[in-house]
Amino acid sequence: MKLKHIFSLVAGTLLMLAACSPDDYSFGSGKNTVTKDDYSVSVDGNKVTFTSNVSGCTPLWETPNGKSQEKQFTIELPFAGTYEFTFGIESRQGPVFADPDQFVITQNDFTLLSDEKYFFLADRNCMSKEAMPTEEQIKAGLNKRWYPNDKDYGLGCTGPVMYMTPYDPTNTGSYTPEEQANLVYKDVPFGRANWNPNWDPGFQSWLIPEDDPYMDSWMEFSMDAVNGCVAKMYRGESGSKYASTGTNMQGKFTLNLSDKDHPKISFSDCYAMHNLGFDAVCSNYTSDIIIAELTPYYLCLITKRTNSEGNWYIVWNFISEELKNGTVEVPKEEQTGLNLSDPTQPDMSWLTLDDIFTVSANGVDYVGKQVTYTVNEELPYNWKWWDGQGSQWKDVLAEGGYNSSWAPTPGDDVYANELVLSKNSDGTIGYEYGSYSGTVTLNNEKGTLNFSKGITFLTVNGDMRTVEVSGTEFQIMSMDAAAGMTLGLPETKDQKGNVNSYLVVNLDTKPISTATGPVVVPLNNDYTEYEWQENGCFRLSFHHYGEGGTGIFKDAASVKVPKGKSIKVTFTIKDPSAWSAAPKCALIDNNIKTTWEQACFDLDDAVTVNLNGTTTVSLLNNTSKAQSFTATCLDLSIQLNGYYIDYAEGVCPDIVDNVTCVIE
Repeated sequence: MKLKHIFSLVAGTLLMLAACSPDDYSFGSGKNTVTKDDYSVSVDGNKVTFTSNVSGCTPLWETPNGKSQEKQFTIELPFAGTYEFTFGIESRQGPVFADPDQFVITQNDFTLLSDEKYFFLADRNCMSKEAMPTEEQIKAGLNKRWYPNDKDYGLGCTGPVMYMTPYDPTNTGSYTPEEQANLVYKDVPFGRANWNPNWDPGFQSWLIPEDDPYMDSWMEFSMDAVNGCVAKMYRGESGSKYASTGTNMQGKFTLNLSDKDHPKISFSDCYAMHNLGFDAVCSNYTSDIIIAELTPYYLCLITKRTNSEGNWYIVWNFISEELKNGTVEVPKEEQTGLNLSDPTQPDMSWLTLDDIFTVSANGVDYVGKQVTYTVNEELPYNWKWWDGQGSQWKDVLAEGGYNSSWAPTPGDDVYANELVLSKNSDGTIGYEYGSYSGTVTLNNEKGTLNFSKGITFLTVNGDMRTVEVSGTEFQIMSMDAAAGMTLGLPETKDQKGNVNSYLVVNLDTKPISTATGPVVVPLNNDYTEYEWQENGCFRLSFHHYGEGGTGIFKDAASVKVPKGKSIKVTFTIKDPSAWSAAPKCALIDNNIKTTWEQACFDLDDAVTVNLNGTTTVSLLNNTSKAQSFTATCLDLSIQLNGYYIDYAEGVCPDIVDNVTCVIE
């Protein structure tokens, strides 16, 4: 589905304003091509100066040392070689680039290698600032290999990847509500003492398990007088650790050390190492990758998450081959502790069988002899992990967070069964769940439910992995008569042997009666900001598009349409005389119907607009679970072309009034 026109227009205008200089009132260059005449590059020894000859708009450079938007700047490259770059500008039409170009450096200048980071990265023998190689050793060639971190070496990490809050990279709570709301990226200074992850997951089955083929991966950096800075890589992508197959690469790397507090690395013909499942998480693994830490033992690279989950720093941890094979150790004075608190297991000592058998009807709680639980239709399974600094259990997935790789999207079969618990005459508690049956006991001391013959709540198959919630003993993570309960299976343990993550199933208490009246959905009364024209039709957005989208729903996250229920919209037409004939209208979305203009008007739920009265149009949720729209959209579409007298392509009239919405 296309983004709505008015949002694209506003975004495009802001982009042009940002790209142009303050005195450029023409909103930028009208150029739609870029040639060699628009830039120049001069080489003086090992210094390269880039100059833009285009005025009025921001230049867009992609150089061996990363990206730049400066009109003129200079970089230094220590090794001879042929280097590629690209020049572009931000024009009215958007970014416009010339063909890739090259420059040649004919000599080596080893004086530019004075920073120890070069040798910490690419010299296996350089273990301190005082042990840097001689010029002859550099000419002959240096190399060093790095592997994904596989355990706690005292480096402030326990696994290959960590997460870091973009608006609070120190993890000290030093941010404003606006920065948090907008997921603002704050600066990450070099040095492990200057930043702190908000989560070190170690090894997680849903993320990177301990036997993942990625753990065979490596990056080898080398330098010599003939080949310059070379990066060789292998990424394990299938199979398992020690028996993986994957991709071999060889390319070049450049270090940008012009800002000592913010070093960066860029790659050509290869990339900053990451696991296969994260290919779609970040859009950039090649240019201006943040080097957050580099010692003889530890290399830490940071990329930015760019998928639908929103801004976040992804922290990639690597250890030197020498540390991995035990030929060197991290000196005690250089070790960094994470200082994480021990997980506090959920306290369920208060829970009784009466609590489990409590159900609600019309706001009143009853203790029955039988209770039924259903799998939650929006988040049937999840992972809970212990935030050792915030000291609480947190969910990994938010609503709509399932995907094709590490968190497969549940199929309709997940919601087919109900867990029925019954009090037997002999005092035991029986359970039935599809083909599973037996007795279940409550262990108050441990806070667990124990199923005599075991039970599989769900099995979800994805492109890369299968998630199965199956077992006999389940930790009760939470319990509420109205909301239901969450049951967990231990997934991972910390260095002390404490369980620090659970794979969970979320169960809802089935109410005694589900009879309810229509639910009125609160709407914004000003529609004009959310109207546009697309495919010859008028569109009104109730929510559009995704978690960051907007529309006339006052609280899109609270709008949920149960299976078998409908969302119904009523409206009137402002000026009946503006129409040559009555058009059709329909509610369109990406969850339930997924049919757009013009085919949506041929479906049974499309209705003819009442030009002189009220029109009601409905969308029935005929799927197997409740549906919400924060991950996608919901629009009202009305035919314009051929019906609206003053129809003009691209022009959106303000035609509707008195819009209401209910769920029933």
